[in-house]
Amino acid sequence: MRRRSHTLGIVILVTSIILVGVLALVEHRHQNPEWKGFQNKGIALAIDRLAGDFSSGPTDERKREIRAEIEVLRQRNPEVIEVRPFGGKLPSERCMTCHFGIEDLSASHPNSVFGCVICHGGNGSDLTVQGAHLGLRGGRNPSRLDLAPLSCGSNNSGVAACHSDRENPLLNRVNNVPKSLMATNAGIISILRFQWGLDSEPVARFGIKSVSDGKTTLSPVPHERTAAGQFSLADSHFRKFCAACHLWGPVQRTDMGRLSGCAACHAPYSQDGRYRGGDPTIDRQASGRPTTHTITAGIQDERCRACHNRSARIGLNYHGKMESEQYGTPFVRGGLNDNTLSDGRFLLNLVPDIHHEKAMGCIDCHTGQDTMGDGVVHGWMKDQIEIRCEDCHGGYSTPPSTMTVQKFDPLVQTLARSYPFLKLGEGELILKTSRGRPLPHVRQTEKGFCLVSKLTGKEHPVSVVTGKSNGHKIKGHERLECDSCHSAWSPQCYGCHQLIDFRAQGMDHVSEQMTPGRWAEGRGYFRFERNILGINSRGRVGILVPGCQVWNTVLDAKGRIVSPYDSKIMKLKNGLSSISMGPTHPHTTRTEVPRCVDCHLNAKALGLGEGLLSWKVETSQLQVAPIYNSMGSGLKIDFPLEAVVDTSGRILQGTSHKLSRGFNSEELGKIVGIAPCLTCHDRYDDPVWEKPGPYKETEACLKALVEIERR
Repeated sequence: MRRRSHTLGIVILVTSIILVGVLALVEHRHQNPEWKGFQNKGIALAIDRLAGDFSSGPTDERKREIRAEIEVLRQRNPEVIEVRPFGGKLPSERCMTCHFGIEDLSASHPNSVFGCVICHGGNGSDLTVQGAHLGLRGGRNPSRLDLAPLSCGSNNSGVAACHSDRENPLLNRVNNVPKSLMATNAGIISILRFQWGLDSEPVARFGIKSVSDGKTTLSPVPHERTAAGQFSLADSHFRKFCAACHLWGPVQRTDMGRLSGCAACHAPYSQDGRYRGGDPTIDRQASGRPTTHTITAGIQDERCRACHNRSARIGLNYHGKMESEQYGTPFVRGGLNDNTLSDGRFLLNLVPDIHHEKAMGCIDCHTGQDTMGDGVVHGWMKDQIEIRCEDCHGGYSTPPSTMTVQKFDPLVQTLARSYPFLKLGEGELILKTSRGRPLPHVRQTEKGFCLVSKLTGKEHPVSVVTGKSNGHKIKGHERLECDSCHSAWSPQCYGCHQLIDFRAQGMDHVSEQMTPGRWAEGRGYFRFERNILGINSRGRVGILVPGCQVWNTVLDAKGRIVSPYDSKIMKLKNGLSSISMGPTHPHTTRTEVPRCVDCHLNAKALGLGEGLLSWKVETSQLQVAPIYNSMGSGLKIDFPLEAVVDTSGRILQGTSHKLSRGFNSEELGKIVGIAPCLTCHDRYDDPVWEKPGPYKETEACLKALVEIERR
């Protein structure tokens, strides 16, 4: 009996101690709620930031202001902070109590007006982490494309029409972006399936997700294996290689340098993907976060480069950067060169695009429709991109098109408000694109057209070439793209050697699952000098680059070659092969242009391959002595990798786009046919080129040639 009483006493004592401890813990948490800890940390961060500003050497007046701000913060005690979004039209929120010090999303999205819940969701009245985050959208990123209709669209019509349901459908960005090429990857998928022999023509039928504009519908890209178990190399390669870059991507990657959804472009992102803002609740060591809790319409070039650094590589080209042969030389401080991308690729420094040299950013040329789409499901970049060189500089015979600013034009006024440097008045004359859409940052002034940078406000005079006799009136050149002459170089990656190894697993970037088979890629060689010309997807003379020249190898789960995939060249349904070229606009524009002979008498420029071009008198035919021996190098082809056609115009390599091709025999004849004239008439502004051909040797020509030979 005594033992029982003793045991009962111990139980009561222990229970009492636990109860007292629980009550003490409850009282401690009541007196010291977690929000106080977060807010104290936020105050400390704000003081540290101001101290950093003080030490950076501001003016004396600013120093006095900083001292005063620091003193106010030091005297501050944690308190519950309430925000009444939109003047009380939405329920009060207390999010800022914990998130003290977080940045305003932007000048047009101040936290004091918008609050947090309208974008992020959640329970804004609760002061605990668990309770406040109930119903939170997307965790750290509410701008994911599957959430954007709620977060960025008109999720509360009683407050505002944000980025949907606008007066002009082009402003319905939430609806348009999922249909854009950066979201669908429709062009990449269709080209890959065509070039690897799955489809008979490059027609857009698939996208990352199912999407429709009412006329064109894209189905989700097929899985690696069909329901019957058949494996598709093309679909596997897209899902595990190409699909690493699309706006639906739900996983933030440090080596890709971007987020997903709207934040992929509009939010700042550092190379290590870490947050550096003032919110005390965010883990500063975790990657996959924006640099600050901000968004901007003034998208910096590094946001574009985060994706546009492969394939056509225009994000690199524009800045004068190109991948090297990857030796890592010249060595620096006893180690490999440190001029690299975030994924470790070594770079060369080449001449940049003159627009970059003049401090223009990507968005100073490209419009919102170029990037976010116009609500139409496009299958090709040429169909979505509306900006053309001629829109600012004019063409051979047609000057730039203009429009007058109307006070109540919702599109013009919204675009002008998006950038602090754009000030437009009613009745001003501005330029418009090839689609008839406004370019509000390019307006008529007393000195001509002037472009105001959306990023810096710097004014750039615009030169119009229409009607000028400085080479823009040459008969026969009307068919040339501007960049066929004005591109200094183009990235040429010859030989795309692909290998899938079933001894390892690879990430399916569409399903975000690891599945058997990991892809690796090797290149033959890189070049950048001497552009290759041909017919592009607009039916005009433009620049071609390798795109892509594929040899496929497959290893099974034991590392054995799966026949016939031993550097196999894929056969296309049109009879050609996966060794192909593709049209591009290099974004390496310069005012300097090549000489006439650099195109008219250069084998590579003509698409005949790198080698010595000559005229065989016996057969009255062109001939090329190639430099590169493809067959001897084990490539299983009997033509140089740079050759699109042979001297008779016979197709050696197809192209990945409709209409695009190498020059045919008639075109080659016309181009080379003026070669004798170039001995004397070697200037663009020679009046003879303003006359239509054909050109014939006159008696004066023959005398001049004789005189030249005497010299």
